[in-house]
Amino acid sequence: ANPQEWSSLSEEQRETTSSRHEDNEQEVKRALPLCNKTLKMLGFLSTDTDIRGLFLLDELCSRLVNMLLHVLTKLVGAKGMELKVDNPESYNFRPKEMLTDLCEIFSSYADAPLFQEHCAKSGYYTNDLMTKAVKTCTKLGLLKDDNMALFASLPEMVLEVSKTIEDDDALTIDAPDEFLDPLMCTFMKDPVLLPTSGTIIDRSTVTQHLLNDPHDPFNRKELSIDMVEPADDLRERMAAWLAQKRAERDSNNMAMEE
Repeated sequence: ANPQEWSSLSEEQRETTSSRHEDNEQEVKRALPLCNKTLKMLGFLSTDTDIRGLFLLDELCSRLVNMLLHVLTKLVGAKGMELKVDNPESYNFRPKEMLTDLCEIFSSYADAPLFQEHCAKSGYYTNDLMTKAVKTCTKLGLLKDDNMALFASLPEMVLEVSKTIEDDDALTIDAPDEFLDPLMCTFMKDPVLLPTSGTIIDRSTVTQHLLNDPHDPFNRKELSIDMVEPADDLRERMAAWLAQKRAERDSNNMAMEE
């Protein structure tokens, strides 16, 4: 603390500030070991093909991506570079080890299209952040050859996926309302029928909802994911509509090139 500012505080203010500092210090000492262990466990679980497949379910992948990117931002983002900790080991603060574990996890999923897609859609993701993480990882030699190559390829792959998402978003901007998720107002990928309310919704949306609340979001009747029914007719109409829109786009692009 600034000695001059500290001396200007009253005794009561000093006690309050000191108490708050001690509380924060204890909370950090509790939280950081848990964070370290969580990253270690995630890295270990991600080496198992079956468990990795579970994390790549649409309803879980977005949560995984946002959590990883949030931690990455803290470590290598703009504010992360300003972070200075006196006696970091007393807090179990090991940023190099944390970054290694984090980049290992990213490399485990880097070649998965759904992971790339959720990176592209995440509000935490920026190309600058991921490129900086790759450069830092390379400079410090945190990953071995194959994993480093996978991690280094992620920024370019996410960039390509972002372009595809933008193109598809442009195609579906005038989609019929029946093709849109009633909660998210987005073009559905896997429409399903909720038998409890007769509502059609995207599977990923209702699955995420049911992780926290086992009720139909439209009438509050009890609902489980195994009760939902595929809306096959609607899915086929959506696929045909989207295929026609893509064909029209491609035809227009070819005409412009001629």
